[in-house]
Amino acid sequence: MSKSAGKTPKDLYTRQHLCADLKLKEKCFRVQHYQEGKFEEVFHEHVPSHRLSLDAEIEVLRALVDYGAGWPPTFILRSRLNNRGGTPPQYPGYRSHVMYPEEGVIRRYFSSGPATAWSDAVIVPARFRQQKSRR
Repeated sequence: MSKSAGKTPKDLYTRQHLCADLKLKEKCFRVQHYQEGKFEEVFHEHVPSHRLSLDAEIEVLRALVDYGAGWPPTFILRSRLNNRGGTPPQYPGYRSHVMYPEEGVIRRYFSSGPATAWSDAVIVPARFRQQKSRR
C-alpha cells in the first residue's frame, strides 16, 4: 500500500516555506543554514524558468548547499567524487527529494550538513494559487 493511500490530494501538500512572490514561468531558489537551534535564510532569488535546464537546476542546488554550509574547496571537490574507493576519500554527498509544497508547484530539495537549498516552480498553472471561491 502506498504512503499516499487514504489521503486526499489536499493532504499531499506540505505548505512549508511558501514564497508569496512566486510567479508563473519562474523558479524560486532559497537557502537556509542551521546553527545553534535556529534556521537562517541566507539566499532567496527568482529567475526565469526557461533560463535553467533541470540538470543545471540540480547543479545550482548543490552549489547553493555548498555555499550555505560554508564548505572549504576540498570538501566541495571530494563530495562530488564517485564511490569507487581509493584515495582521496569521498566525502558525504547530498540528500535530495521532490515534494509539492502547494497545488501546482514542484519543489526540488537538497541538503547536507547544516545547509538546505530548494527550488520551487509552477508546473500546473491552472492549479497554482486558486482562489477559494473558485474551488
